[in-house]
Amino acid sequence: MTRAGRVGAVAAVVGVAAALTAGYAAAGPAGLIDAAALAAVGVLVVARGAIPGRAPRLVRPKNLRRQGPQESAVRAADFPAYATFASDLEWAQTSRRHYEYALRPVLARLAAALGRPETAAGLAQGPPPADVDGPGVDLATLERAIAALEEDL
Repeated sequence: MTRAGRVGAVAAVVGVAAALTAGYAAAGPAGLIDAAALAAVGVLVVARGAIPGRAPRLVRPKNLRRQGPQESAVRAADFPAYATFASDLEWAQTSRRHYEYALRPVLARLAAALGRPETAAGLAQGPPPADVDGPGVDLATLERAIAALEEDL
């Protein structure tokens, strides 16, 4: 350790001791605890600033002349029905009414379009819920319905 480092360490120890003493003198044991917490935070901040971090990884620039401007082949705006369906799946977990009147008919139509009459019948007809304004269906129920539609695709 260099002379400047030793002087800095001694100054830090004396400063922390002075802060602890002032805290105890000002408010007794509670002030000592407060001063110790502040001193600990200060030590952590100084230690984090003193320890050098690792050098950032170099990122090689892309050769833009060969690749040209990159456009995404698929955009979310190209599939608004997918965004609607994803939103309906999320809302079905929150609202039973949304599941019964928005998502369940869509799932039934999808099952019928895929040629799965048994799945479509199971989705289209179900026991009427006791409380349509209650909480939505759980994630496991939605996963079973989607897995039934995805079988053998």
